[in-house]
Amino acid sequence: MFRVGIIGSENSHAMAFSELYNLSGAYDDIRVAAVWGEDGEASRKIAEKCGVQIVRPEEMLGAVDAVMVTSRNGALHAGYARPFIEAGKPAFIDKPIANDGREAASLIGLAVERHVPVMGGSSLKLVDGTLAAKAFADEQKAKGGLLGGFVYAPVSMENPYGGFYFYASHLVETALTVFGYDPAFVSAARTKAGVSCTLEYADFCVSLCYTDGVYNYGATVLGKEGAFMRAITLEDAYAREGAHFAAMLRTGDMPQPAQDIVKPVLVLNAIEKAYETGERREIG
Repeated sequence: MFRVGIIGSENSHAMAFSELYNLSGAYDDIRVAAVWGEDGEASRKIAEKCGVQIVRPEEMLGAVDAVMVTSRNGALHAGYARPFIEAGKPAFIDKPIANDGREAASLIGLAVERHVPVMGGSSLKLVDGTLAAKAFADEQKAKGGLLGGFVYAPVSMENPYGGFYFYASHLVETALTVFGYDPAFVSAARTKAGVSCTLEYADFCVSLCYTDGVYNYGATVLGKEGAFMRAITLEDAYAREGAHFAAMLRTGDMPQPAQDIVKPVLVLNAIEKAYETGERREIG
């Protein structure tokens, strides 16, 4: 039995994962055993509904076999996750895994060094709409016919959870999943609607449109053989993340290469610098 601790009860993801592992009947070898968050009432609701103990992170460390960090503020993620990774415990880290690329690289580097499996980021990279767009892009790329595309998703520029970083990872991780994890440069500008970006790859460009407060997601892939357009929905995203985390616990294998976990944060940092300075930025 894998005992899981969740840090960040204020996020709806914490309740979703607790229900999935403790109440759905789909997992008999995984149980959320402990929860904690800044919002005490949210912790109590999870505890009462899912039979979970409320345990502070420093006490949780010795009571669980793995951790899920779901705090709404990405700036807190690395600090919460690091002690567990140092102790050899597998970790799920919600989006973004950090707000700073250097911090993200340090954390994932530690996981690789200690041979501790880690996963996380945006659930959008796992849903059908994203995967269908990726399949079309991969097909066009294999034929030398991928011309670019367009991805849109929400953003929240003003909030107490890191501003731009609170929601921005969804769009970036969708774009990287569909078009590849090797963009070189980005340009960006603030608009009345949100943020508009151009992600530059070696042979094509992808337009990214962040809409502030408008909660729609979608992707278009352009190829020599036509275009693929798909709205993206999140309906079973928690279940898919939960299944990937369960597989990681059972096998010890990370669902993504380490560098692909870090790359979205580097892209987010470059976008922020680009719209703040008005300059084209290299993605570090």
